[in-house]
Amino acid sequence: MSDLKMVVTDLDGTLLQNDHSISEEDLETLNLLGDLGICRVAATGRNLFKVRLALTPADPFDYVICSSGAGIVDWRTQEIIRAINFNEELTDQIIEYLIHQGFNFKVSDCFPDNHNFFWWETYKCPELDRYVEVHTKMGKAEAIVRGQKYRSSQLLLFFPKTSSDFEAVKLKLLAQFPEISIIRTTSPLNDDWIWMEIFPKGISKAHGIEEICRLKGIHRSETLGIGNDFNDLEMLDFTHLSYVVHNAPEELKRQFMISLPYHENGFSHAVKQHLPK
Repeated sequence: MSDLKMVVTDLDGTLLQNDHSISEEDLETLNLLGDLGICRVAATGRNLFKVRLALTPADPFDYVICSSGAGIVDWRTQEIIRAINFNEELTDQIIEYLIHQGFNFKVSDCFPDNHNFFWWETYKCPELDRYVEVHTKMGKAEAIVRGQKYRSSQLLLFFPKTSSDFEAVKLKLLAQFPEISIIRTTSPLNDDWIWMEIFPKGISKAHGIEEICRLKGIHRSETLGIGNDFNDLEMLDFTHLSYVVHNAPEELKRQFMISLPYHENGFSHAVKQHLPK
C-alpha cells in the first residue's frame, strides 16, 4: 500500500489543458485520490477570481492555495482559511522605493480582492501594457497616485527573459525590505518575460502546503507535488515526491523527477507511480 496522504499540483502548464480544462484522465485520477482518502490540493499563482475561471466548487479538490500562498481556500466549503496581506505602511514604502528606482510595477489589492490592481509606468513596457489590457477585464484597474494610501497582497515587476538584472534587483529588495518574500515566475502572457512577485515574508506555495499538512495531520514525507515552473520550486523542495512535467524548463528537470507533458496527462502519470496497484 502507498504511504501517500496528499497530492499537490500546480494548475497552468501542469494540470490544466490549453483551454483551461482538466482532462478526463486527470479528473478520474483526482476522483480516485478522493476515494483513497488522499488530500487533493491545487497550488497556483492565480488569484481566487482567476481560479474560479478554471475550477468550479464541484471539481475534485479539497484545498486550493491561491496567489502563490497568499490565500488558502477550503474548496469543498469555499471558506477562506488563510489570507495574508501587506500592511498600508509597508506597501507605501515599497511603492516609493520602486518609483525612486525607476521600475514599472503592479500592486494587487488585498486577498481575496486581489484581481483588482493599481500600476505605475516609468517607461514604456510591452509586458506591462499586456498585463493591464488582459487583467482590466477581470477587475478594477487604476494608475497609482503618489501620496495615496494602498494596501496590498502582492507587487509585481517585469523583466525581459534575456535580462541579467533579476537576481541583483532581488538582493537589493531583500536587503531593503527584510519583511518580504520574492518569487520568480515565467509570464503566462508572453514567455519572453519573467515576473518578480513580491509577497509578505513567508508567503509561498510551500508554506501553504505546510499549513494544510498541519491542519490535516499529514507529514511532508507523505506528500507528492507536481509543477512546471520556477514559482513551483519551493513547493517541490517541500514535497517528498516531486515531479515536473516534461514541458518544464531544463533547469527544473535536472532537479526533480520528470513526468509526461501536461497535455499527455502528466499529472496522472506521476501520481499513478505511487498508488496501490
